[in-house]
Amino acid sequence: MSTPKIGVIGTGNMGRIHSRVLSEMRMLAGVSDINIDSATRIADLYDVPAFEEYHAMITETELDGVIISTPTFTHAKIAEDIAKKHPEINGIMIEKPLASKLEDAKRVAKTLRGCKIPTIVSHTEIYNPIVRRALSLLEEGAIGIPKNIIHDRRGFVQPTRVQSLGDVFEDLGVHDFDIMTRISQGPARLYAQARKEGGVYNAGTVMVTFESGTEHCFHLSREYAGRARMMNVSGSKGTLILDLFAQIIYVKDLDQEPLAEERTIRLPERGATIKVYGEPVREVLMDFIRMLETGSQPKVGLEDGINTLRIIEAARESARTGKVVNISINSR
Repeated sequence: MSTPKIGVIGTGNMGRIHSRVLSEMRMLAGVSDINIDSATRIADLYDVPAFEEYHAMITETELDGVIISTPTFTHAKIAEDIAKKHPEINGIMIEKPLASKLEDAKRVAKTLRGCKIPTIVSHTEIYNPIVRRALSLLEEGAIGIPKNIIHDRRGFVQPTRVQSLGDVFEDLGVHDFDIMTRISQGPARLYAQARKEGGVYNAGTVMVTFESGTEHCFHLSREYAGRARMMNVSGSKGTLILDLFAQIIYVKDLDQEPLAEERTIRLPERGATIKVYGEPVREVLMDFIRMLETGSQPKVGLEDGINTLRIIEAARESARTGKVVNISINSR
């Protein structure tokens, strides 16, 4: 395949980011949005055609791949529509989450598999270099067996945008729920509490306790004056503290003095601070391009999207009923 031609559907926040990065890669072939003025503004920036209707974009520009970055509740419908009407497309990338509801996620996955269209779901945090490095450290046993993991993901979203983004579980929690499935597996019990803004869960806390004994706590909020993206992983031999914005991992061993100075040295030596740079969105797009060019399996596929929706719906049920919900995370 020559250089892939990729189009972006939806020119909101994420659509603009995808368009910028694809343009830098010289792979952006067109943008579409039901708000043609929005599409035109982005198209003019990057010297590509703008379309009000995505079918026209796919056909007229002869796209190899398409990115769906529209409001969450439209993801599944658009992906199914493209799969049925454009079987020639070589691949689809769907912004997180795969769908708003588990039943929609299962249905669109069945359609895409039936049409044999490779699909990647943009859980960008999995592509964050610091998360990849931390998962590798856990697999290597750097801090022993993980016992308690705190996921802190907070920021502010204008109330006018809440409806299009869906609830806080699907908007923010999706990233950390996916990370959890790559750390802990098996039967678990989930309990959630949440607060609503305009009828939509906008902040909440989720506790997941696995039969293995590992506990995950998620602090999710779109009502926070600032931005926080942290993980704290306590294990049987030590602790990993991740600052996802600063791209730093602090590693402490249990037998170190509490106030021992951190050293910027290379793992697996003790007291390490690791700094890793990268742009997760670019990494997702690179994975998408590899999938288009070679047919390789993406890091986040349809089953990952479905598994995460199972956790999202369990959190919604628990928050609504006030009861513990049983879940099970399958081994990857």
